[in-house]
Amino acid sequence: MQRVIFFLFTVSLSLAGSAQDAGSRFIVHPYLQHSTQSSIRVHWETSDSCTTQVQYGAAKLNAGKPVWDKVFSIPGKRTMHHALLEKLNPETVYFYRVISILPGGDSLVSDVNTFQTSVKDSSAFAFAVFSDSQNDWKDPEAWKRVSTQAYKQRPNFAVHAGDLVDLGYMKDDWVNEFLGQGNLFMKTIPVFSIPGNHEHDAAYYYQYMYVPQPYFYSFKYGNAEFFMIDTDQYQEEGTDMYNAVEMALARSTAYWKFVVHHHPPFSSDDDDFGDTRYEASERGDTEAQSLVPLYEKYGVDIVFYGHIHSYERTWPILHNRTVNENGVIYLTMGGSGGSLENPAPTRSWFTNTLRTVHHFGYVTINENVLQFQAIDENGSLFDQFVLNKSRKEHIKNLSPAAPVVNTSRRLFTDTMQVKLLAANSDDVIYYTTDNTEPAQNSLQYSGNILLNRSATVKAAAFNASGKSRVNTYYFKKEKLFRAVKTKKLSGGLQYGYFTGKIADEDSTYFNKIRFEKSGTTPGIDPLNIPHQEQYWGAVFTGYIYAPVTGYYLFDGHADHRLRLHIHDKLLFDEKNRDINYSGEIYLEKGYHPVKIEYYNSRQNRAFIELYYTVPGMERKAVPDEAWWR
Repeated sequence: MQRVIFFLFTVSLSLAGSAQDAGSRFIVHPYLQHSTQSSIRVHWETSDSCTTQVQYGAAKLNAGKPVWDKVFSIPGKRTMHHALLEKLNPETVYFYRVISILPGGDSLVSDVNTFQTSVKDSSAFAFAVFSDSQNDWKDPEAWKRVSTQAYKQRPNFAVHAGDLVDLGYMKDDWVNEFLGQGNLFMKTIPVFSIPGNHEHDAAYYYQYMYVPQPYFYSFKYGNAEFFMIDTDQYQEEGTDMYNAVEMALARSTAYWKFVVHHHPPFSSDDDDFGDTRYEASERGDTEAQSLVPLYEKYGVDIVFYGHIHSYERTWPILHNRTVNENGVIYLTMGGSGGSLENPAPTRSWFTNTLRTVHHFGYVTINENVLQFQAIDENGSLFDQFVLNKSRKEHIKNLSPAAPVVNTSRRLFTDTMQVKLLAANSDDVIYYTTDNTEPAQNSLQYSGNILLNRSATVKAAAFNASGKSRVNTYYFKKEKLFRAVKTKKLSGGLQYGYFTGKIADEDSTYFNKIRFEKSGTTPGIDPLNIPHQEQYWGAVFTGYIYAPVTGYYLFDGHADHRLRLHIHDKLLFDEKNRDINYSGEIYLEKGYHPVKIEYYNSRQNRAFIELYYTVPGMERKAVPDEAWWR
């Protein structure tokens, strides 16, 4: 449990200006994440395993120096430090510094920095908008210039729409290119982010950036609510992402509503959605377009995104046409650092303004007035607009959101209780389990649905304004896989190595490969296998040890193909997509045969990340100690 300890005296520490060991240093200097009215997060990284401490205190008049009347500490030693400062006052300026005690007793002491907690619900506020700060090798300090200009505006916080870095599994991209260049901004101003395709959903993203939960979350600030969506996940109607977004939007009571995600529903880019030199363009990401009806129905005011490295503002859009009132404005904000891209040679039907320049967005809000400015890397204003009221004022008498189930688990071995959730208490849910469409003469939901066999649950909600769409959930009853009896085992896995090209659509290739060499490896890290630069793969075989009996969820991804088999069950098959795939299975305690098929087609970009959720434990990377041969 984390504790905040209050002191009325100076904390006695060895505050040497630098550690005696010249090799000891801050890998990442302190920066801020996820503020609320009563809390904020401070992150930093040290070269040595150190104890964690933050000294902080509210700014005081005529003090002459910062007053450190509070100290936060976490027992134990670590190199990556995450400090959650709580019980703070809203809309209050604090000073802070971090102190990391090295094994020999010397200290790493940061500079004195400052932060402000989130404003009160009725106060005016401002925020910056970034996307695609990833490194451009031709212009490697563009992100530093953009974030420095944004800091000059002194926003309360920032949102980032993804592609923070060029390669999410490259530590240097995080440490030096993103966090290092952005430290002037981030040490004072908290950033709320969502990953893009270049993060590859890698572990480093979750190490360095805080999210309350992966893939989708929302937060409130002032009289606004922000909906942060990872559009690398499947988001078509009926998917878990679509359901979560609809439920959150339907429940929101905020005056201003903003969506932040990476991929563009509307874009004039010249070649990402059809090469406009030779062919027609789809004018946007077709998966992201599936969320547009939700934005229109529930009163979203602005959607911020990137992926395309340029600036574009649309006219307000409603029902796939431009309008002057009650439409949603879409903003491409992909100019925070990546190499710039050009629009198509002809104008799109939705375009208001285009600009190819490194930039950021700056939004100020005072009650029912919103002002937006687009500012380039030199501090020059090149676009702006004003909204005098939220779209919320137009949203009335809505049909209900589709009901959702209370669990992501779709597998059971004996019986399963399914609970349905409605967006509003006035919604009435009707459901079926015989694959028919629910209507008001179907079963009315009043409590848990008990399943003792595989079933398809279809559910819809009704209110005075109509019926929701139907959500369909498939639940499967499956056997518990028994552990196998084995002879004496050794740690690690066997592997077979192969080379050649695999087409993404070829699902049978792994049945036809011929291994060029074989060997053993402690785990599934492809860097442990001697290999050529690209167009190679490996098949790992052996056993995985299940420490307890029960339900297991495996998830993972690779660059760029990964298939996981346990016993005779294929849990998932990733095909060149930058998301985590997952699979469920019930395992008895003990050893279970495993096969992991991996393929890499990209030059010098080999990696695998595989996680599991063990019954009674939190999700974690599958350790080398779990593999046996």
